[in-house]
Amino acid sequence: GNMNKKYNLPQDLVILISGVPGVGKTTVSYELLKMYKEFRLVEETDVIREVLRGYNNHLASVYNLPSENIYAHDVFLSYEMAKEQCKIMKNSLINIIKRQRRKGIPTIINGVHIIPEELYLSTPFSNIIYINLYIDSEETLWNRLKTRNPQKYKLEYIPFIYHTNVDLNSSLHNIPKDLCKIYSINVSNLSIEETLSKIDDIFCKLYIIS
Repeated sequence: GNMNKKYNLPQDLVILISGVPGVGKTTVSYELLKMYKEFRLVEETDVIREVLRGYNNHLASVYNLPSENIYAHDVFLSYEMAKEQCKIMKNSLINIIKRQRRKGIPTIINGVHIIPEELYLSTPFSNIIYINLYIDSEETLWNRLKTRNPQKYKLEYIPFIYHTNVDLNSSLHNIPKDLCKIYSINVSNLSIEETLSKIDDIFCKLYIIS
């Protein structure tokens, strides 16, 4: 059940969780699913595969490139690359958001390709919440990633991933606060429970039952 009953979550609520690998997007999403039975998680990887497949084929035909040159989901992206990827996927994402809202299913979408700066103008609906999870030191990021997958995350990649994390978080300042519900949570020293409690506070603030 919900942490508390001080609020009602709207049926057309869509939560978009952004952040680089290692910030806990997936863990937080699954915990939210457990706490709020009404939520659904849209697994974006299926959408990405579709979008990238078309994109890869297009590039391969236009530029005679082997299509595996195009970065897949798990390649580390700079902020600019992530923005490009979000741009390519934007229509698919917007369609998913509209579909879930039409069905009245509160939905969580997370991923490295969720770039609020790229999406916010296309999501002028009520009850869209962007939550960016970020980390404030390379050391913290490294501690999180090295336990996850030592083959994939090497120490020399950390400055690059950290830099993307900083750029992503800074980009949120470019978004007019009145156009968009956007929250930034520094998860560096937070447990999952504490992160969820901060999200609970956001719900409380927005959807308080007076």
